[in-house]
Amino acid sequence: MFFLIGLKEFNKPLKEGGNVSCYCGNCHNQSAHAIRTINCVSLFFIPILPFYFSKRLKCSICGASADIDSGAISRLKNGQPVAIS
Repeated sequence: MFFLIGLKEFNKPLKEGGNVSCYCGNCHNQSAHAIRTINCVSLFFIPILPFYFSKRLKCSICGASADIDSGAISRLKNGQPVAIS
């Protein structure tokens, strides 16, 4: 029997300021958005076991990403953009 086991990353916009465009220090565009990331072990592309949760900024152009802290999340709630460094 052949089992296909792998890792899968699921992203969705962060409710607290996920619609605020932020600056990407890698490609120098205003294209980064706040997302919530869940990494899971998957079996045949079905998520089985989540093992890592994070809140991060991810650029939609170059794909650069960085974790954000609670201070950055509070600035996003107020509508202030933050940057990926």
